[in-house]
Amino acid sequence: MSSAMRTPRQQIMDRLRQESMTALELSQALRLPEKDVYRHLAHVQKTIAGRRGKLTVTPSSCRACGYTFTDRRRLTRPGRCPRCRESRIDHPVFRIAPY
Repeated sequence: MSSAMRTPRQQIMDRLRQESMTALELSQALRLPEKDVYRHLAHVQKTIAGRRGKLTVTPSSCRACGYTFTDRRRLTRPGRCPRCRESRIDHPVFRIAPY
């Protein structure tokens, strides 16, 4: 099936099986709004779990103080750092890995 005929979620899964990417990078590569990518990622996470795979997430971190958001459950990028209150936060990085 050509990439034009694949759904956005299928395209996201294809990309994440090949390489690690942020939602912003996926947004630019697939020409989708970043908000939509995050919405699709939540569904991709469920789909992959049912297919004996795992969506791995490298958590966001604060560029100012280095705080890492390891306990965060949401896939979106946090708005501010709880430690220093800065808003310069790196995007989480996603990858699909087999179990």
